[in-house]
Amino acid sequence: MPSDLPVRARGVIAFVVAGHGETARVLLLKRKTAPVGAWCPVSGRIEAGVKAWQTALGEIAEETGLKEGRLYTTGVTDSFYDPEANTIELMPIFLFMIAREEAGTLDEAQSESAWLDVDAALAQLTFAGHKTALETIRRDFIDRAPDPLKRITP
Repeated sequence: MPSDLPVRARGVIAFVVAGHGETARVLLLKRKTAPVGAWCPVSGRIEAGVKAWQTALGEIAEETGLKEGRLYTTGVTDSFYDPEANTIELMPIFLFMIAREEAGTLDEAQSESAWLDVDAALAQLTFAGHKTALETIRRDFIDRAPDPLKRITP
């Protein structure tokens, strides 16, 4: 008898990038919560009635203190299997572009932050899906002008 494996989209991921081209820098956060010690972009759960892009903006502000920038949909999703819930989890990935590095404020879920060039960020990221997403972001947003159709204007 076939088994149903639910697919859920309950969270978002958002990369914060300062600058453009070869001088672009990526903000990574070191987690104090599970998975402890992982270097990741911003992430968070989507609350009922809130759009995914609104969640991304809210999590960026909450986890980093950054509020001024341009939000883009990357067209990329991260996916993983959750053995506890027996589900496939999908997370849309957003990009928040700012003009230059800014000192932010971390929330209680992060122990450190680091602004890194793209290659260093790729080496530092913990999860393969995040690395794949950052490669796409480099190709489609950092190394060339972002497609204006992918910009999300609140």
